[in-house]
Amino acid sequence: MEFSVEGTQFSPPVKRIFDTAGTHDFQKSLTMYRLQSHLERYLKLVQGQKIPKSSQNRAVVRFVCILERLDALMDETPPRTGSARRFGDLACRDWHDRMQGELDGLLETLLPEAARRSAAELRYYLGSAFGSRERLDYGTGHELAFLAVVVALDMLGLWTEDKFTGEDMLYVWARYYALVHRLILTYNLEPAGSHGVWGLDDHLHLAYILGASQWAQDRNVPMQPSDILDPKAVARYSETNLYCNSIAFLLRVKTGHFAQHSPMLHDIAQTVPTWSKVTTGLIKMYRVEVLNKFPVVQHFWFGTGFFPWVDMAHGMSLPNYEAPSETSEKPAAGTAHTTTTTMPPPRMTANCGYGPLGRLVTPRR
Repeated sequence: MEFSVEGTQFSPPVKRIFDTAGTHDFQKSLTMYRLQSHLERYLKLVQGQKIPKSSQNRAVVRFVCILERLDALMDETPPRTGSARRFGDLACRDWHDRMQGELDGLLETLLPEAARRSAAELRYYLGSAFGSRERLDYGTGHELAFLAVVVALDMLGLWTEDKFTGEDMLYVWARYYALVHRLILTYNLEPAGSHGVWGLDDHLHLAYILGASQWAQDRNVPMQPSDILDPKAVARYSETNLYCNSIAFLLRVKTGHFAQHSPMLHDIAQTVPTWSKVTTGLIKMYRVEVLNKFPVVQHFWFGTGFFPWVDMAHGMSLPNYEAPSETSEKPAAGTAHTTTTTMPPPRMTANCGYGPLGRLVTPRR
């Protein structure tokens, strides 16, 4: 279905998925089509590209300014002393409150006048992309919310105000992950929906898909999936490839042998021969473990513009379910769920006046 800003009504997103029936309906929604079709295009766009140090795209620069302001808020909201907790420093709630208080003004700097009506929806997805204020955690549901932001801005035509390249796409995601990594470390955020050692990663999934896709069609690929087991190789490419960047972060925050704390990633490295097959397997896994998991997608809410609750095939509204005990739930994203995907996946048939975001992480040596 075509999207036109002029002919679209925008409204604050509301909860539509209350149970597995809603999850099933989500699979055939226009929203699902938009998310997956844009993601497929992005994966092609980043093939053969490296994460750049900067971007010349004006919209990308404006958007990264927003991320840098949110990063600066961490400097202004330090962890609380004397409030030791196993997970989740309570100062993170103060950060979320300040972030929510600044979103409207930040979006105004990003959006052209004709698109500012869409801020009613954009502020929800952007506000949901940095973890849960209530649970003090971060997971794949929050990462999905950021994908929604990228797709929504794409639908507005924002990215293509100037020439938009795969490097620009990688730059946006790399700056986002740099901010997320710092949030996790600064406020000791709990993994949302962690499967323990049997999950792909405590916090992320899309990062691995994007990173694998960077090398999926590269005949001169600098390293093979098996080379991920070499920390020096990971460090060498952690600033230019999102797969290596994610592994580098794991090596920074995890202790013990890689095969013990990340057995699924270890199995992929040992058994999957090419980045193309890694990409294919991780996409299949993402559809099963994130997009089709009720505990994750129940927190993805629906407006009337970018991501409406309508059937893709007929353009009609999908059934509206309601759970009275949950209607007061605040917007969030990501929570615990049960893994069903077998391992390894491929075997399945700009300086803005704020301090710069931290450098992409490299493992401790």
